[in-house]
Amino acid sequence: MERLQRVRVWSGWLRLSHALIGLSTLALLTSGWLLDAAPSLQEGARDIHYLLAALLVFGLALRLLLMFRGSPVERIDQLLPGDDEWSAVKETGRFYLSLGKTPLPRWYAHNPLWKSLYLLLYVLLLVLVLSGWLRDEHPLLLGIYLPDVHALFATVVAWWSVLHVLAVILHDYRGDAADTSSIINGHRLFLIEKPGLDPVELQETAVRLDQIGRPDR
Repeated sequence: MERLQRVRVWSGWLRLSHALIGLSTLALLTSGWLLDAAPSLQEGARDIHYLLAALLVFGLALRLLLMFRGSPVERIDQLLPGDDEWSAVKETGRFYLSLGKTPLPRWYAHNPLWKSLYLLLYVLLLVLVLSGWLRDEHPLLLGIYLPDVHALFATVVAWWSVLHVLAVILHDYRGDAADTSSIINGHRLFLIEKPGLDPVELQETAVRLDQIGRPDR
């Protein structure tokens, strides 16, 4: 017999930083597109763009703080796959390539495949913030044309965002962990395949909840 257990994984601060980063990024991509595509709206769009950039900086600063002062699953060492997670990385890749037809491995907090991609995203967003801040007064820096850098990184982040949203939708459609609601209410669902076993010892890994233990580092 199987049963589901609802476990609180994400703190309110982590969810706040995710909301600030995610929503401001999407809005920044939209307002940035308007700056180029609609010259008549340029002045208003520019003001909004800078305001949204401030929200993004706050979200990134909060996430950086959580990397060092947050709960164990929110720390920077949890943004790289562990030695015991590479099989889950491969299984998750097969899940995506098969459009959800192969089983999705289970994990406690971060998706093992996306861990390092999250870290890369933060770096890309920091480059976007710096290049956007400097591009008007210092468009050429060390021989690099910053407006082109800003446009290139914005395109990469836009595609990353699309893939991330599609992946999460596929997780909820084919998986059983309720990833979409977990980033809203902080709780994930875990399938207990052997009821009666105590799932107190949870770890950051990709197996059944009754086999894993919570990170304590």
